[in-house]
Amino acid sequence: MAIHAIWVDDDDIALLADAGCVVAHNPVCNLKLGSGIMPFRKLRDAGIPIALGSDEKAADDSTDMWAVAKMASLIHRVTDPDYPKWPEPKEILECLLRGGARGMRHKEIGSLEKDKQADLILLDLDHPAFTPLNDIRNQLVYCANGSAVALTMVAGRVVAEQGKVLSVDESAIRAEIRERTAALHRDLAETAKAAERLEPYYREMYRRAAATDVGFTRWLNGK
Repeated sequence: MAIHAIWVDDDDIALLADAGCVVAHNPVCNLKLGSGIMPFRKLRDAGIPIALGSDEKAADDSTDMWAVAKMASLIHRVTDPDYPKWPEPKEILECLLRGGARGMRHKEIGSLEKDKQADLILLDLDHPAFTPLNDIRNQLVYCANGSAVALTMVAGRVVAEQGKVLSVDESAIRAEIRERTAALHRDLAETAKAAERLEPYYREMYRRAAATDVGFTRWLNGK
């Protein structure tokens, strides 16, 4: 699996396709880090499966896959005025489910089929996101969020229900996080000092890389 795949050219895309790679698309992370926008349609047209991801917590603060799915559908609309090339909700759902399973090399998940693992979520169709119910695919991608999830099951075991995680003690975890915050802030302060010393060198490295003509761009301003 190749992660991000933003600065890939046509030759790179052909190599990815020939090798049977899956690409992990992390649109919210890419926006936060200013990395550019992945060429979604080029990859799809080359037959490359795409999975959706949030990357690490530091790069996508919420790690909210509902937000990732919506952003993955919307961000590519500002890269090409040819609207038939924009990702459709059904494509985004395929990336989210089947693409994710394929990226993790798990054949037993990603779809509801006989002999596959019972990984599923149940949604409350009385939720405002689905009221009225017009187009389930559109509403899943553009309207829904985690508050619409009534139940989550992993391998046939209910792990969350009505907004409560059943497999861990959430209150205890939050209390532990608060207890450790002071020590964490001290560590972050030391990290910030080191980063401040290195920042001018990284800035110059970044400036030179950004100024290098590679024959194409993944930034909207074309510079």
